[in-house]
Amino acid sequence: MVTRLWARSLQAASARPVGGSKQTSQLVNLPEEAWVPIHHDGKPRVLYIITRAEYGGAQTHVLNLACAMRQYFDVAVATGEEGYLAEACRDKAIPVHTVPYLQREISPAADARALWEIQKLIKRLQPDLIHTHTFKAGFLGRLASYLRSVPSIHTVHSWLYGTPALPRLWSILGAPSERLAAHWCQRLITVSEAGARIAREHRLVPDARIVTIHNGIPDCSERANPCRGDHSPVITMVARFTEVKEHDILLRAFASIFPGPRLRLIGDGPLRKSSEKLAQELGIHDHVEFLGDREDVASLLATSDVFVLASNFEMFSLSILEAMRAGLPVIASDVGGNCEAIEHGKTGFLVPSGSIIALASTLRQVLDDSDLRIRLGREARQRFTERFLFAHQARNTRCLYQDILVECHRVTSKS
Repeated sequence: MVTRLWARSLQAASARPVGGSKQTSQLVNLPEEAWVPIHHDGKPRVLYIITRAEYGGAQTHVLNLACAMRQYFDVAVATGEEGYLAEACRDKAIPVHTVPYLQREISPAADARALWEIQKLIKRLQPDLIHTHTFKAGFLGRLASYLRSVPSIHTVHSWLYGTPALPRLWSILGAPSERLAAHWCQRLITVSEAGARIAREHRLVPDARIVTIHNGIPDCSERANPCRGDHSPVITMVARFTEVKEHDILLRAFASIFPGPRLRLIGDGPLRKSSEKLAQELGIHDHVEFLGDREDVASLLATSDVFVLASNFEMFSLSILEAMRAGLPVIASDVGGNCEAIEHGKTGFLVPSGSIIALASTLRQVLDDSDLRIRLGREARQRFTERFLFAHQARNTRCLYQDILVECHRVTSKS
């Protein structure tokens, strides 16, 4: 009921500008004559909408899709802020539009303004299909597309409701909001079978409208050599420092096998300082590198020996795929869709989430056996090329777009 009232109030408020804020939108003051369809080469237009532009898995996902789909569609991206995604889109000549009131926090006034701005953007661009990502953009984008009679798809990158990663209000509104928004879109994409099971368990959307398309990433030439013997072994984890990740578990496990290997932690986030403090307290800070966000992750993985992802929830991790692409053995928490990427004992190992003892024991096993590292890394690389190349994801997504466009009479079956 609360969610329905929120949606109705947003719909009513979005019919007029929301005053009282000093923020200005790049969409508000466009002259009326500019609001005309902008299609090129006769291609159907796809508009991607995502809340944040920070460096992250969902943003990389959108960027890769936009780059791949422009061969077949006229693509554009909308986001609530400047940042990595906006800059990367411009670098690749992908039109990007900023919707300043589209923000992560729940704010009825700002959300109503964002809904109004998204509707204006839809009116201007006249997309044939809208593909939304992340919670806020997914809710408002689907509502706006419904109000403008444009078909839409939503990709679920994570189900974090009820976890410490989300404020309590978000957890309360999460499932009801998704259940309501499901009525406004044609398909719900989950990036893992684990995500599809959660959607079914919570009856968020009819089964026929759930589609699982596993994440994929482009290939690259940089490879790891897990049997190098001229250095201390390097353990690497790539993840944001948030409540969902278990950097503290990895640091404590690493401390129990110290000295010997080195640990690299790539990424940034609100809990980074507390992890740095813990490394100091454990006396391992001289052997732990906090590298922050990096654009040379592939190169850093190529100079690593083991990849670890310690977390309490994952939908389907891109960082695991990056490690598999590099030919690294992977040790990951047995949560979410991790078991769909990793074959336990063949391409890596799955360990119980939150277990320092299990993680430390598995690290020792892999670090002490170079032949095991070589075998796991080779199998991981092969599994990546067979199942998780981005070309597979792009092909499946393109077919879904085409199905929906035909279904909604946006194109003919021969288009």
